[in-house]
Amino acid sequence: MNAVGLIFADSYDADLGGLTELRTLAAVSYGARYRLIDFMLSNMANAGIRNIGIITTQKYGSLMWHVRGGSGWDLDRKQSGIRFLPPFATETGRYAYENRLEAMQANLAYLRELKEKYVLFGSCNYAANLDFQAMLDFHEKSGAVVTGLYTKNPVNKKNGSDVTEYVTDENGKILECRIVRDLDHAEKIAANTYIMDREELIRGLEETSKAGKKSFRRDIIPQMAAEGKAMAYEAKERLFFMDDISSYLASNLMLLEPEVRYELLRNPARPIITRVKDSAPTRFGSKAKATNSIIADGAIIDGEVKNSIVFRGARIKKGAVVENSVIMQDTTIGEGAKVNYAILDKKVIIQDSRLLSGYITHPFYAGKGTVI
Repeated sequence: MNAVGLIFADSYDADLGGLTELRTLAAVSYGARYRLIDFMLSNMANAGIRNIGIITTQKYGSLMWHVRGGSGWDLDRKQSGIRFLPPFATETGRYAYENRLEAMQANLAYLRELKEKYVLFGSCNYAANLDFQAMLDFHEKSGAVVTGLYTKNPVNKKNGSDVTEYVTDENGKILECRIVRDLDHAEKIAANTYIMDREELIRGLEETSKAGKKSFRRDIIPQMAAEGKAMAYEAKERLFFMDDISSYLASNLMLLEPEVRYELLRNPARPIITRVKDSAPTRFGSKAKATNSIIADGAIIDGEVKNSIVFRGARIKKGAVVENSVIMQDTTIGEGAKVNYAILDKKVIIQDSRLLSGYITHPFYAGKGTVI
């Protein structure tokens, strides 16, 4: 694929509360073994992209540890690979990026040194198994300068926040970009993922930087649409959004549905890759029960787990009951404790006989290392 990838690791639109207090959005854990960046990174690698820049502003230590040189995605090559693009690394990067356009403006030097014809860039606030090669084929055939990805089925997308809706003709040409807040009356929801000719992107970034403009979707896409140079491409695959803490829980629990699990993770032509971490097999005690749950290697289950996602190294002690919850790595649930509709971050300790309960729209969250 004659394209370079750019991944925005930070949450310019998403608000996951405590989940992003100590880490960037892209490093948030998902589905018992993955990080959110694994989806965008794998989608790009599966399409043959071999140069990928990861733009991030802060709290990116765990992200760098997870991605490293990109060997899991076959990106640790002599002439290509992964490159982290934090702020303050260039002469123009004098402050943390506040949005996608500023982030790209600050990394113009990186874009200029590349040789690929196209740039594919996107965010990490959703999980999806996307065919980016098909999107590029559409872009090339259309003759457009920029093509934006959209979905008609934004699963678990937060309602009430600003999103971009495309109005197109029958061929997919963007006629208008609307900023809407009511998803129930919107049809083509932009996914903040684009393919753009690299030289045109550089030119647009230079012009908007001089003009002091700050928004890609408000300042570049509408202008391209007005000139008849913008197309919209529909994602046939579902996008599972994680815009807030409740949609994060919902998008995790949807993995318990076989069709969702296979759609996201079991496509042999487009595998979702993550960093390999060797662990002992899961150990189930003599009185353990597990129903409709995903439980990672290295977990120890002596209690009962229902409809939940359990990460490596977690321990559910005797008499404990965990339902409708996400239990992250190395967390311990004490004897007789009951946990329902909760998200427990890494290394949380729930002591014996505690009762924690939220709801799917308002889950209980315990931050990393919390003791309750």
